Amino acid sequence: MTRGRTAKGRRFVPGEGAVRDLLQRLGLAAARRHRRRLAGTEFIGVTGSGGKTTTKDLVAAVLGSELRGTKTPESLNRLTIVGRTILVTRRRHAFSVLEIPAFRRGSVAEFSALVQPTIAVVTRVGGDHRAEFRTLEVTAAEKRALVDALPAGGTLIVNADDPYTTAMADGFAGRVVSVGQSDAATLRAEDVRSAWPDSLSFALHVDGLVLPVTTRLYGRHWTVAVLAAIAVGLAMGVPLESALDAVASFEPVAGRMSVVRENGIAFVRDDLKAPLWSLDTVLEFLAEARARRKILVLGTISDYPGDRSRTYVKAARRALEVVDEVVFVGRSAPSARRLATIEGAVRAFETVREAADHFGSALRSGDLVLLKGSNRADHLVRIILARTTRVRCWREACGRITFCEDCRLLRVP
Repeated sequence: MTRGRTAKGRRFVPGEGAVRDLLQRLGLAAARRHRRRLAGTEFIGVTGSGGKTTTKDLVAAVLGSELRGTKTPESLNRLTIVGRTILVTRRRHAFSVLEIPAFRRGSVAEFSALVQPTIAVVTRVGGDHRAEFRTLEVTAAEKRALVDALPAGGTLIVNADDPYTTAMADGFAGRVVSVGQSDAATLRAEDVRSAWPDSLSFALHVDGLVLPVTTRLYGRHWTVAVLAAIAVGLAMGVPLESALDAVASFEPVAGRMSVVRENGIAFVRDDLKAPLWSLDTVLEFLAEARARRKILVLGTISDYPGDRSRTYVKAARRALEVVDEVVFVGRSAPSARRLATIEGAVRAFETVREAADHFGSALRSGDLVLLKGSNRADHLVRIILARTTRVRCWREACGRITFCEDCRLLRVP
């Protein structure tokens, strides 16, 4: 067999892709067969435009307080990863909780056919993958495929504050549990508080009880994720007290409003992805935050209509209503330079390294810095890492999904 090398230097073997595809098909076929043997295991599918990973991990934490089970690792949700998670699930496991992504039309139905969920959680419908779905109605229709895959005796958990998710209960014959701040919610949150440096807390109303809920999460938008996890726990017989204890000890998932403190400076990382609609939750958090100085670092924004320059400038002007400084990094910098000459509180750096050098001396104890970007494009976390370790990799748009702190190339020039 003739062998060679690709443009990037990787060894190329003719037919390699066909072999890989065959192995994947065989693996998925094995997962389907194995799934049929797990009739006693509850399979929980989690979908939504935001908060899937945190909700999935919260569900696993609540259930894990009393039961044994499996879950998809980190934020990995490819079909092969879901298949592997099914394959490592055994009859002794009471549950398996899996992320169900919607990235193209038909993807949710494909994943759902493999998982065969008995419980479904839909967090919210937003503007992710706008190029593929275009409208919220089409996005909602795609996510509804998870609901359609439930058996008649299944359980559906929806966000009572999102009309697109509540509409998914129409025509569903199984049990419906709604969660949120709406008066109609089955599990209702009142007196929601999350003003930095305080973490999220609220009063839970359920079955005539009113109970305090404390968390280590930051941002009001996690309320539905917490409620959904508790709802799944109750549906599977987990005592409410155990569920609340699990929620109280749950740590934020890296890159999803996770916190890094260094020399009196607080960095909040929301740097996994940045669809335009998700800026609302970030700005709400910053508006309520109490800090000596509030700084928003913006990397690559995605999933927006119209002109890039206007989108970034509009985002900066919105942010300046609630923060002291906006810092653009990467491909957004050229769009922001004109605004930077007008607004003294706007800065722009074309590379993460330049931004890291700036912040090396510009920050003071008591500052709150929120990083918002798309990890695959930006790797903004290097701004933080450069303060505590020797960063030698300053590649731009390397395309890796891995966060830099877990990447073996961090110290490779």
